Amino acid sequence: MIRHHGIAWPMRSGASCLCAIALLSFASCARVQVKDVGQQVVVLGFDGADPKLVSQWCAEGKLPNLDKLRRTGTVQPLGTTEPPESPVAWASFATGTNPGKHGIFDFLKVDRTNYIPDIGLVDIQKPKFLWNTIPLKGPRITNNRKGPPFYKVVADAGITASVLRMPLSLPPEALPNGNLLSGLGVSDIRKTWGTFFYFATDLTQWDVGNTEFGGVLVRLERGEGRIRTKVEGPYDPRYDDYRRLSIPMDLEVSADGRALKIILQGQEQTVAEGNWSDWFGFRFRGGMFIDLRGVSRFYVLETFPEIRLYLEPISLDPRDPPIPISNPPEFSSELVKRVGLFKTLGWIHETWGLNEEKIDEKVFLEDLFRNMDSLEAALLDQLTNKKPALLVAVFTATDSVSHTFFRFLDPQHPRYDPALAPLYGDAVLRVYQKMDAIIGKVLEQMGDRGTLLVASDHGFHTWRWEFNTNTWLARNGFLAMQGSDNATKKLDDMFSGGSFFPNVDWSRTKAYSLGLGGIFINLKGREGRGSVEPGDEYEKIRNEIAAKIREFRDPDTGAPVIQGVYKREQIFHGPEIQHAADLQLSFYDGYRTSWQTALGAVPESIVVANLKKWSGDHCASDSSDTQGILVSNRRIAATGHSIIDIAPTVIQAFGVAIPKEMDGRPIPFAR
Repeated sequence: MIRHHGIAWPMRSGASCLCAIALLSFASCARVQVKDVGQQVVVLGFDGADPKLVSQWCAEGKLPNLDKLRRTGTVQPLGTTEPPESPVAWASFATGTNPGKHGIFDFLKVDRTNYIPDIGLVDIQKPKFLWNTIPLKGPRITNNRKGPPFYKVVADAGITASVLRMPLSLPPEALPNGNLLSGLGVSDIRKTWGTFFYFATDLTQWDVGNTEFGGVLVRLERGEGRIRTKVEGPYDPRYDDYRRLSIPMDLEVSADGRALKIILQGQEQTVAEGNWSDWFGFRFRGGMFIDLRGVSRFYVLETFPEIRLYLEPISLDPRDPPIPISNPPEFSSELVKRVGLFKTLGWIHETWGLNEEKIDEKVFLEDLFRNMDSLEAALLDQLTNKKPALLVAVFTATDSVSHTFFRFLDPQHPRYDPALAPLYGDAVLRVYQKMDAIIGKVLEQMGDRGTLLVASDHGFHTWRWEFNTNTWLARNGFLAMQGSDNATKKLDDMFSGGSFFPNVDWSRTKAYSLGLGGIFINLKGREGRGSVEPGDEYEKIRNEIAAKIREFRDPDTGAPVIQGVYKREQIFHGPEIQHAADLQLSFYDGYRTSWQTALGAVPESIVVANLKKWSGDHCASDSSDTQGILVSNRRIAATGHSIIDIAPTVIQAFGVAIPKEMDGRPIPFAR
C-alpha cells in the first residue's frame, strides 16, 4: 500500500490546491559538521499582530512581557510588503527578498490563458494511471516561493535548527541536523484550504452542497435507530470526473437525548451536546494503491429537537501523512509522541465555519486556543529538549481572531453586535495576552545568552465595505459583458472545475481583476484572448485605469476608497515580476476587495456592506499604514526596519555569509 511516497489527489490545470498527495523523493539530508556557536536565536512569528493594539494594551498594562521588553529591549513597528498579504510577507520574511524575486504576489495566481484563479503557493503535476488502476507516475509538488530561506542558509552552514509551522515551506526543506514542520501551504485531505462539514436534520434539499466559504452541508435523514450518512473526502486520483472517495458514518442519539454517538470506521465516541469529540482517524481508500489518512474532531451542536453536527476540516494525519509535511518525514510523528495529536492544516483555525455561521464564537475560540496551546507545547519541547541554535515558530491565531472578531473593536462595523460585545469584545485581547505569555515563557527558557526576535507580517484594519473591482471595470468600459453575470462564486469552484467570467466578451475587454487587489491587462500574446497591444496601448490602459479608479468615491458617504494604485514595476523588481498583476490596488481603512472579485465575479453593485463575521483585514490595504511589529530582548539601534530585514539579521547573527540576492539588510543591535 502506497502512503508516504504514494498516490495523490488529481489536479486540473489552473485549479490546483494548496498541496496534493504526492510522490516525493526525500533523500536523506546530507549531514554537515555541527558548529558550536555558543548562542541561541529564537524567532517567533505572530501573524497579523498589530503595533497600534500592542502599544495600546502595553500602556494599559495588559501585556506585561511586551511592556517589559518595550522598556528593556525593543518594541517597534516593522515595515511590511506591498501588498501586506500573509503569503507575500512571509515569503519576504523567509528569503529576505521582495516579491519580484521570490515570486509570491497573492494567495491566488492567475491562469492567464483561461482567465481562472489558482492557488499561488505551489504548482502540482498530476499523477498518471494505467487503466485507472496502476500508478505509473506520481504527482510532483513545486514550491512557488523562490530563493533560499534563512533557516536553510543557517542550517547548511552547520548550525542546528528547528522550524515549526513555517508558511510556504511545502515541500518541507531538508535542514542538515535540523527539523522542519510545514505550515501555511499544507492542505486538508480534500486538497483545499480547509473544508468543514455541517450535518443537520433541518437542512432542506436546497440547502445541501458547497457553501461560499469552504463548507459542505449534508442533510441528515431521520429513521428508526441509527442515522446513516457519509463523509466525502478527496477526489479519486484515478479518474478525471471529480468522483470522491467517501467514508460511511452512523449517528445515534442517546436515550436521554443529550448526546450523540458517532460511529466511523470502527471508532465510537459518545459526545454530549455542546462538546468536542476526541480525535477521529479517517482512512480514504481507493483500489489497491490509494490509502489516504487524516484526523479531525467533531463538535455536537445540538441533539434535540434537531441534530446538528460540525466536523472540522480533515487534516493530514501527522503520524502517517500521505505526503511528508515535515523534514525529516518522521518529525511530524515524533512531535505527536511528544505533544499529542495536532492539526496539520496550514489554514489551521475555523474561520470558514464561523464566517458561514455554522459554528458560533465560543466554538471558534475553543478550537483556536487549543491550536495555540498545541504549537506552544511543540515550541517549548524543542526549546527545552532539542535546544537548537536557531528555533523558529509561526503562530497564526493573532491573524485569525482579528479577521473574525475585529467587529467588536469597531462599533461602526455592520456586524457589530452589542449583545455579543460583552462576551467577545475582549477576544482579540485574549489572544494577544496568550502571545504575551508565550513570549514570557520563551524568554524564561532562553536565558541570558539568547536573542529573541518577534515579528508579525502586517497589521490590521476594520473592513466595513467590499469593493467589486470587476464591476467598476465593467461600468467604466474596461471589461465588456455579454449579459448578466451576477452568480455567486465559491471557493470550491477553484478546486472542482468551476466556470469563471462566463459572460465576458474578451475581444472587447481591456482589463479584469482576480485575487486580492490585482488588476490584469488583457494583453495580446499573454492572455488567452488578449485585446490590448503591448507597448503604448498597454501603458495607456494602465494609466487610464489608475487615474479613474483613484477618483472613485463611496456613493453613500463620498469618502475616498482607493488609497494607492501601483504599477508592478513601482513596487517589485526581479525576474519573477512577470507573474505580478499589472496594477496593484490598496484601500483606505474600512474598505477591501470583495470576496467575489477575488474569484472573478462581476456583482451588480460596486460597493456593498460587509455583512460577514470576517470583519477585519489587511490583504489589500496599503503597506504604509499596515505595519507589523518588531520585538527583541535586545535594543535595536534604529527604526524603519522591514520584514525583509529579518532573514539577513539572523544569518549575520551566526556569522554566515548573507546571500547576495537578499534585498534586506541586517538590523543593527545597540552595543
